[in-house]
Amino acid sequence: MAIGSLVRASLHDAPAPCRSCTWWQGGTRVVDKEHWAAGVEGRFGAWGLLYREDDRTIGLLQYGPAGDFPHARRLPAGPPSRDAVLVTCALVAPDAGPWVLQRLLLAVAGEARDRGLIALEAFATHVERPDAPHLVPLPRADLEEIGFAPLRESGPVALLRLDLRGLITVPAQEESLLERVVGELAERRAKRVPT
Repeated sequence: MAIGSLVRASLHDAPAPCRSCTWWQGGTRVVDKEHWAAGVEGRFGAWGLLYREDDRTIGLLQYGPAGDFPHARRLPAGPPSRDAVLVTCALVAPDAGPWVLQRLLLAVAGEARDRGLIALEAFATHVERPDAPHLVPLPRADLEEIGFAPLRESGPVALLRLDLRGLITVPAQEESLLERVVGELAERRAKRVPT
């Protein structure tokens, strides 16, 4: 199993529905995905992650600067913040485990933090969709479990944010430290005042 970057050169490895989808890039407006991807890669770099198992992609997560996804400005609970990297959507194979989405989310958070970026944001819902491989909006519980907190809500849709400046790198072998960090994050989340 491996997580790799989603760029124009690896787009052929994306699940079929994602190869030409431009919903976030334009909504009902026609957008040339190749042109869009070239622009984002030139300014930002990779615009997603692929989770590969053997020769098969079992998960995809798309993200990038919030301004590169104009449709997000029209969504309930929006618009996303200008300083945020927006995690737009994910597609997880029906036979993949629930951990695939979490691994992708943690990977993009780590990558963004290592690049000195300030925050991730994502539109989320608490509405259960057990058989939906295409996750738009993302599952709120999965985001909150790793530290995302709500900025705004509108009906079943919320815009959540993860401030990357407070993330701590924890070596995997130090379980007691990991438990302390998880406890501290839960405590901070409990003290947060809704905006």
